[in-house]
Amino acid sequence: MFNDAGVIATTRIFDDGSTEAGFRVFVAGGLGANPYPALLLEEFTSRDDLMATLESILRVFNNTGNRKNKLRARMKWLVEQHGWEEVQSQILRERELLVASASWPGGVPDLVAEHGDAPSGVSDRTTPTQVGAGTAVQLTSSDARERWMESNVVRGVTDGTVSAYAWSRLGDVTSEQFRGLAQLQRELDAEVRLTNRQNFVFRGLREDQLELLHKGLDTIGMAKPGAELARDVVACPGADTCNLAVTQSRGLADAIGDALEAEGLGEVGGVRTNISGCTNSCGQHHASDIGFFGAERRAHGQSAPGYQMLLGGHVGSETIEFGRKALRLPAQNAPEAVVRVVRRYSDERSAGQDFPSWLEAAGGPEKVAEGLADLDHFPSPEEAPEYYTDFGETGPYVKEIGESECAT
Repeated sequence: MFNDAGVIATTRIFDDGSTEAGFRVFVAGGLGANPYPALLLEEFTSRDDLMATLESILRVFNNTGNRKNKLRARMKWLVEQHGWEEVQSQILRERELLVASASWPGGVPDLVAEHGDAPSGVSDRTTPTQVGAGTAVQLTSSDARERWMESNVVRGVTDGTVSAYAWSRLGDVTSEQFRGLAQLQRELDAEVRLTNRQNFVFRGLREDQLELLHKGLDTIGMAKPGAELARDVVACPGADTCNLAVTQSRGLADAIGDALEAEGLGEVGGVRTNISGCTNSCGQHHASDIGFFGAERRAHGQSAPGYQMLLGGHVGSETIEFGRKALRLPAQNAPEAVVRVVRRYSDERSAGQDFPSWLEAAGGPEKVAEGLADLDHFPSPEEAPEYYTDFGETGPYVKEIGESECAT
């Protein structure tokens, strides 16, 4: 819902009761300083038309998009320039003409035709469980392996499939851990993927393999209940390596994690925190429950690192809500802001209540921000010099911006 092209499987039902499997294609979403929700191209796209539709989107952008300025090289800017009706018409018209192209094979790809894409069915052997995506996980056991099972293991509805997360704090993985993960992959003959929350997930497991996986992950320090819990804070690289970032977003993520652990809130489920070192949203701060983007602040005649806090961002199956501004605050006070919000959510939510619904019940971002207003305060440099030094830095804060590296 915030990509240039997004595809969701669906089924349409005809008047006679028959059904057809196909897709709903969304176009021209984006994050960055100007977030745009993706727009529905048409009500239903058939299996035969899907690949042609995607290529038509690419061709329209290639022919009419801004290829000179990479900061404007996204479908959302094409829609802003020409309007949605015109862009939508161009894509559908391009698809009609595509069948005449000598280079277009047409139809369903051979790989899909060979293996099929029918639903796998529902297993009668496994009770489905879900982790993440706003799920309010509750940890009840005191046993380390059981707690990992409760928070990091997902059981699917199809064929009794089992997947399990390996948590990497801040997305950092050592060479020793990579070798350990590779060894586990070979022993379990499992598929391993990276997630957009900077963790690993082992897929295609059996129930009897979970004990071995947990033991192996524990050996390399990646078995902590963490994936998709409050301690699973995500940040872009920040000013460490990015020329556009104005703050040390990874340093803030580390500080937030420490603050949550100190307050006993690290294992609260159902709330995500994402951080970007600038407005460009490489950390996807717009799409998380609690989001921050870095900004220079001025106080007592000096520059200081600061953040804009957003609340309430989340992505649904065919909807997206971008986080709304709560308040600006010094970088040093951002961890305390997260602690207060997570504590309120943990204390006030009803059983299974997700963060967005709790936030609205609490009065929305503006009302919640009232309880954080005291944090938007800079003491003088003499009283608290740490407010004028960014996380991980030793000298005074200086805003430095170089040549652009990204095109979010």
